[in-house]
Amino acid sequence: MAIVNHTIKLESADLTTDVIDLTVLNTLNTVTQGGLTRQKIIPVTVGARVSLLDEDLYTIGARVWLYNPSTATTNEKIYVSVDGVTAQIVLSGGDWALIPWSASGNGTPADISVYAETTLNVLEFGVFN
Repeated sequence: MAIVNHTIKLESADLTTDVIDLTVLNTLNTVTQGGLTRQKIIPVTVGARVSLLDEDLYTIGARVWLYNPSTATTNEKIYVSVDGVTAQIVLSGGDWALIPWSASGNGTPADISVYAETTLNVLEFGVFN
């Protein structure tokens, strides 16, 4: 087992009339599966999406890291779906997301699938369970 810490820090002195200084640390103490990888995303429509993570291989409480390493500001979005129909997360170049995932393995569709705006976009992702 491994310990994985992830920290999110938001700070700004001039966004609002009050200073924003927020730090959240989350520790996963019993990670038995996980790691980061990169994959080229070929499909460019929701109908041709590719399954990225199979819910049957993970349990409730997994954390998923998604990152679009593209430096393009347009035309290289990656669309992420947890229901196989709707793009719940859209990652433009440089965007990232860290999400809790209710992978359940109970037969309810919860696989994470993706498709890209252009062929061969790259997605960096990891799941920690």
